Amino acid sequence: MRRWLLAVILFSFSSGCIPIGRDFPATPVRNIENNKTTQQQIFAAFGEPVRRGLENGLETWTYSYHYYELGQLKDSKELHVVFNKNNTVKSYSFTAR
Repeated sequence: MRRWLLAVILFSFSSGCIPIGRDFPATPVRNIENNKTTQQQIFAAFGEPVRRGLENGLETWTYSYHYYELGQLKDSKELHVVFNKNNTVKSYSFTAR
């Protein structure tokens, strides 16, 4: 397992392509509605978040993806979702490059 991981890391550096995070589709972001879209719908559209946390006692999910090529950022997306106590979206923010 360690040899495989080392091989992947070496290949990434030698090819100059380094993905960080997990890529996710940006198109479903426009369908998110505050106080209506559920946690299950977010999971169905974007999959497992790369981070889960708490913000003022409310659950948060973060989806993040950054792609570097020869040391330069080529693609970047981040979706941060805050859920109400009833598991609907309270608020969200999306940034992309």
